[in-house]
Amino acid sequence: MYDLTEYEGLTMSDVKKGKPKKRPYRDESTLTNDQKAILEALKQTGNPALIESFWKDNGEKKFYKKRSGQFWKYLCTLPINLERYQIFNELNKRTAALMTEDNCFVYACIQAGVDGETIDHMREVIRVRDFPQSKVQEISDATGIAFNVTIGYFNDSRHNEIKRYIPKECETVRTIDLLLVEDHYMLNERLPMTTYFIRNYIEILKACGGMNIEKQMKIYTKREDKYVVRYDRTTPLWDVMKTLWECKYFEPISYGELFTYTTDLYKQNLAPFKDLSYSPKYCVRLKEKAESKEVNKAKCKFIPEHVFFADFECSTDGFHKAFNICYDSEDGSVSESIWGQNCATEFLERLPDKSLIYFHNLSYDINFILRHMIEVKGTPIIKGSRTMQITGLYKGRAIIIKDSYSVINKKLKLFPAMFNLQTGPKEVFPYNYYSSTLLANDNRTGVISEACKFIRDADAFMKNIDSIKGCRIDENHFDLEKYSTFYCKQDVRILREGFVKFRNDILKEFDLNVYDYV
Repeated sequence: MYDLTEYEGLTMSDVKKGKPKKRPYRDESTLTNDQKAILEALKQTGNPALIESFWKDNGEKKFYKKRSGQFWKYLCTLPINLERYQIFNELNKRTAALMTEDNCFVYACIQAGVDGETIDHMREVIRVRDFPQSKVQEISDATGIAFNVTIGYFNDSRHNEIKRYIPKECETVRTIDLLLVEDHYMLNERLPMTTYFIRNYIEILKACGGMNIEKQMKIYTKREDKYVVRYDRTTPLWDVMKTLWECKYFEPISYGELFTYTTDLYKQNLAPFKDLSYSPKYCVRLKEKAESKEVNKAKCKFIPEHVFFADFECSTDGFHKAFNICYDSEDGSVSESIWGQNCATEFLERLPDKSLIYFHNLSYDINFILRHMIEVKGTPIIKGSRTMQITGLYKGRAIIIKDSYSVINKKLKLFPAMFNLQTGPKEVFPYNYYSSTLLANDNRTGVISEACKFIRDADAFMKNIDSIKGCRIDENHFDLEKYSTFYCKQDVRILREGFVKFRNDILKEFDLNVYDYV
């Protein structure tokens, strides 16, 4: 006997044919090397929303992606009647038939009192026991029924969601509230029972064994050793389901037990058609052509209207944390810096819509950006361990982030000689001194004598402190932000000037815009 809950995405067709398959939800072995590399980078950001977005675009099994309607793979061991929601206390020929005759979405609509003609159309649209969520919108458009679908998660790490499907082509004739839990649709309504009854059923049974179950279900508290009944008490279905789950009243159905009944049903002859008439409302319309993948991909693309060059400065002890970012606009008219542990989010806040940002070695810098982006659009471009391009959204603003190193694969320190650029003062930077401990609470004050322990050329370091305006605070203290920003801005300027010169030369000689390439 096998536990059906081991088979994620199991369809009733699998069960009937006796061919259950373990269908992994997210199988990393099916990913390409490039996809594995970007997934690893996303994991390091610690942002679950970005990982969700990755799987949504890159290999999450379709039956999970579409939140398909499936049968409930548990029996309820609490003696209450939940058959209205296609949940049963025992498995026999009758309950197996109820479980398999209709998809749970159709079953819920039948319980809601939808007329037979509309139900038949739903069956035609769905056809199978599980179906993509997009079909709900199709059914809504065809029938004029609006659906409010509450998606419940037993795992407290995720909040419930509400999806609304409103007819786009006709007036709404009625609204049906549905609950979707574990890929199982149910009519979302209030039940004549209390969660107190569920949590305290054993004690209630001992004290009130002679009381009928309907009355026991209305017990909502205990006062002076007596249980108090309120006949007007009702509880939302989701609260009932979650309480049953927490109290372990859902027992997984064994595969062998269900197979015994469903194979018999599968082998039975189909019932003959009683009526060959049809409704013109549903049967004479041409289906609209599905939107192609090419059109969907085009929606992820846009022409950049603003170009920036940027660089992060980060602490390198333990987890790398960004404490400073500097960025320039394409023509240098904007040259800004942001200091502090929230510099990445503040940078994203300042970016206008349709911005293109270049980092030199994006594979490193992207780690400080990705965790804050709301959504990654399309498929990131990765080659080996190098992240070359990522497109995403931040508060409705479209952003493309590219790696300048993939275009000019030379170290930044070589740019001045390559493009005949001004270098500026010799860089002497105590990277290991800028630790997460020192920078806690956005501290800006450094001790010169301590910083000198992390550099080789102390004289050049002291000279630089004096040459940077406002950097020296007193004899033994310097401004961490001003010193960091000076050299960060110098790197960004060299990157911008070198890249723009390279772009202009390519545009002039070959009529190719480097901004369009990776």
